[in-house]
Amino acid sequence: MKTTRWLAVVLACGLAVPAANGAALVTKGSSQVSLSGVLDFDTEDGMQSKLEIHYGHFFWDRISLGTRFMVSDDGIVQTGSIGVNGEYNFRLPAKWGPLFGTDLVPFLGAGVDYRHAEIFDDHQNSAVFTGEGGVKFFLTDSLAFVLSLVGELATDDIYADNDDITNKNLFLKLSTGFYF
Repeated sequence: MKTTRWLAVVLACGLAVPAANGAALVTKGSSQVSLSGVLDFDTEDGMQSKLEIHYGHFFWDRISLGTRFMVSDDGIVQTGSIGVNGEYNFRLPAKWGPLFGTDLVPFLGAGVDYRHAEIFDDHQNSAVFTGEGGVKFFLTDSLAFVLSLVGELATDDIYADNDDITNKNLFLKLSTGFYF
């Protein structure tokens, strides 16, 4: 049932992408602050909570570089991280208009984090390489909801996955972005 809901969300986003332009405040000199969180009640130890704060600056049109901070706790693994990332925001043909709001901007991003994890009282330090792709739904020129698919690969086993600890993680992320 959960898989069907996520598939429907991803499909709806995929179908909406070709219907928008993509120019809202992703230009040189702009900045962005985004906030994302996760509450997952279906984990090995009950509940996962995760909070991520990101700041980015557009040094070139459509390309931002930034930093992010994240804390997470799922009862088995507690993590904290700091990292850097870059993002490219695509421009769609001008003849296509948005379905709602002011704009729709597909993007790709990559980053690297230093992550400290505590797993059953064992402390791990790891480098985490991240790839992300998604869509920004601009409600106004300075406010966007962001849906993305995130893949993470760590140098050590720091993710709880069913009955195992692994070095890979894949998840959908919903965030709110403020552009100024």
